[in-house]
Parts: sequence; C-alpha cells; structure tokens
Amino acid sequence: GGADDDPVELPVSRPPRALTLAALVAELRTAVTDPSTAPDRRRAAAAELARLAAAGVRGAHPDDWWGLRALSDDRPLVDEGEPVKVTPSSMESALRCSLRWLLEKHGGSAPAGAAQGVGNLVHAAAMLAEDATADRAQLLEYVAARFDAIDLAARWMAGPELTRAEAMVDKLLRWLAGNPRRLLAIEHEFAVRLDDPTRPVDLTGRVDRLEVDADGRLVVIDLKTGKSTSVTAAELAEHPQLGAYQAAVEAGAFAEFGDEAGGAALVQLGTSTKDAREQGQEAVGEAEDAGWARAMVRRTAETMAASTFSAVANSKCRVCPVRTSCPVSGKGRQVVEPPTPRKPETNP
Repeated sequence: GGADDDPVELPVSRPPRALTLAALVAELRTAVTDPSTAPDRRRAAAAELARLAAAGVRGAHPDDWWGLRALSDDRPLVDEGEPVKVTPSSMESALRCSLRWLLEKHGGSAPAGAAQGVGNLVHAAAMLAEDATADRAQLLEYVAARFDAIDLAARWMAGPELTRAEAMVDKLLRWLAGNPRRLLAIEHEFAVRLDDPTRPVDLTGRVDRLEVDADGRLVVIDLKTGKSTSVTAAELAEHPQLGAYQAAVEAGAFAEFGDEAGGAALVQLGTSTKDAREQGQEAVGEAEDAGWARAMVRRTAETMAASTFSAVANSKCRVCPVRTSCPVSGKGRQVVEPPTPRKPETNP
C-alpha cells in the first residue's frame, strides 16, 4: 500500500481539565496542597485562588475547605440518659469496626445484590413452613413465581440462582424433619428495654423462628442463606447476634411465652453442604458468666452512642463498602491530602 496506509502513532496524554470554575479551583487547590509541587507554582496557584476567593467563587477560600474546619460537634451520638436503639443484627458490625457501622448506618452501605434478594425470598418461603409437613411443591412454586422480581446482574444467572434457592428450601424441610423443638412463632417482632440510669438500651428486632425445647426454655433460630456465613466454634460461643437474642428472651421480649433462654442457633441453608447445618449457642444461664450476653449488648450500646468511632482492621476489610473513607484501609485520606500515586496492578 501507499504511505497513507502506514499506521500513525498518536500521543497518549491526560485529558485536559474541564473548562469550569469548579475544575479550575480543584486544580489550583491540588497544586497548593501538594508538597511535591514546585514552590513558584504553589505561590502562583495560591495567588489565583486568592483572586477567585475575592470574586466570591465557591471553594476557593480555605474557609470552605472541609478538611481544615474545626470539629463541628463533639457531643456523643446519643446524649446521656437517652435510650440507645440496638438491633441484634447490627451488633457484630458495631463491635468489629464501629466506624464502618456508623458510615453504613448513615448511607454508606452497598446496594442490595442478587444474593440478598434470593435470601429474602427463601426467608419469605420459610414463613410458610412451620414444620416438615409443609407442602414442598407449594413452597417451590412460591419461590419460582416471585423469582423474576430479583435484580440479577445477568439473566443467565436466573437458572443457577433459582436452583440454589430451591436447594435451600429442601435443606430447610429436611432440617425441620429432624428438629426436636416445638415452634411458637415465625417472624416474631420484639422490643424490650434494658434499663440503666445513664444509658438505657432499647433492644429491638425480629426473629426468624421462636421455638421451645423439652425443658420449656425459649430458643431463637436465625436462618442464614449466605454462601459463607458459617462461624467457628470459638466465634459461636459469644456470637453477638445470638447472644442478643438470648438477652432479649431474659429481658422479657417474649413474655407471653416465657423468659428463660434455652440457647439460640444459626441454621446454615446457603453454604455448600448437602444438609442444613445447625450451629447452636449454649443457654446463657449455663455459661460460666451468665451475664455475658447482657454485658455485650450494653457494650454495643456504649459503642453506638459514642462521640468517636474507631476504624479497626479486620477480616472483612476487603469487602468493606466504605473503605475509601477509612484511615487504616490505605484507600482513605483527608480531603486536604494530595492523592497518592496509584501503583500498577500486577497479576499474582
């Protein structure tokens, strides 16, 4: 071919800054606050920012820079004497990393995904299954009829996810067949006050199943539909959610049925095992420290009501939805700090 057919190398460069005042202010602020910027360039940027600030441009004056402002309010999240609302499902998150709990509670949580949708549907079907005599065909029909409402990332996932949901229903029915306890209530809501002169606690929530054992004690069952929700024996002994359920029983949350706790259990339906796995926590009254569950609820309330919240590195950091706001994640930083250059990603 001719010379016109020869490949032309185009230079690769960063796109130019947007032609808006906000983009200009951002670039000038970056230059002023970045220690690696040449001194004369920083002085020139500061002079331009001063000129823009005098003209009333938003964000140009350092008084508008959030990272330089004084703390707006140092009061605790809940004033002394006011009740703290604690739900059993939020306890583990608050105790593991109170900063993540705070940010998620106030809008930082990730949107619900397909797995949560499938789990909610299985929970809804479980409400129809009081015991092993439940009509399996009716339960599967219930799930299939409502499956299209789940927002899947791709339609090809519908088949495998529906199969997984049906497998969980079958696991539930097999578990019910071998369950020695008697059912008292399904999806039972509760609200109970743990009194304290300085920090009363309102313990509220909903239990998947409330059952009674052979000794007349109440046992709370929590159905788990996640793929990786199993816990170790060590974690189970003082599992915060199960402990909170037992503390609620003892505080009279289910007074119409009784107030003696006979333990609590996670029933794992979503894991890869063939049958459901029941992971039981012993009755609090049989533990060496019979008051450990109530103490954990109160400790959680103190954490939730505090004026400062700690970022704690833990095994869940990798999937944390608010890690860009976390000072220990390596991804979060103050708004006045210059961005750290990104390292090229390499495959292991």
